[in-house]
Amino acid sequence: MKQIKQTAFQATIELMKQKILDGEWAPGDRLPTLQQLAADFSVSVTTVREALRILESQGNVSIEHGRGMYVRNDPLLLDDPAVALEELENISIVDLLEARLLIEPELAALAAQRADEDQIRRLRVLAERMVRQMEEGGPFFETDLAFHQLIAEGAANPVVARMLNSILPLLAEGRKQTNTLPNMRTKASNYHVLIAIAIEERQSETARQLMEGHIQSMLTTLKK
Repeated sequence: MKQIKQTAFQATIELMKQKILDGEWAPGDRLPTLQQLAADFSVSVTTVREALRILESQGNVSIEHGRGMYVRNDPLLLDDPAVALEELENISIVDLLEARLLIEPELAALAAQRADEDQIRRLRVLAERMVRQMEEGGPFFETDLAFHQLIAEGAANPVVARMLNSILPLLAEGRKQTNTLPNMRTKASNYHVLIAIAIEERQSETARQLMEGHIQSMLTTLKK
């Protein structure tokens, strides 16, 4: 794999972490609004929202509906595991997809059992947004990544969520490449809608099978 370029999504996460590490955002501080953060970082509100979701899953911030977003009093800031990814630069997309195949179908099944109503609603929003972006011919990379991260969040297993977050740059680069496969844009958006519906309907086995089919379809195309 070529050297991994940092996406706007990942860069936003890192910038937010740095503000906490530098003390600019101190424990207990209330964060600016989504709109203000988007303007400060020159990214979309969607990028900011999903970056904050990642930081929340990592224990760095607390999102309190109706009250605001705050730096946790005990932020669980760990050394960034991405710094040790250089040795993985030469892994193939097939390697990455095989790793995803081992983890993500089970996460989808767990999300169908454990996701709360807000997470389910957001999954449907992301799935439908991806369909619109596909139809308009625009980029849907950030929506795709946010969708899968939200499933990991809904699975409510912090260990696996940390595992996925630690290889986020690899996952980001892998999606950039798989999204260019023949017909993959249409396939991916359709799979996302079906997976979101299965999770909403609490159909755990169906969600598992759909996620497996989604990833396997990319593997099959690559191996032809």
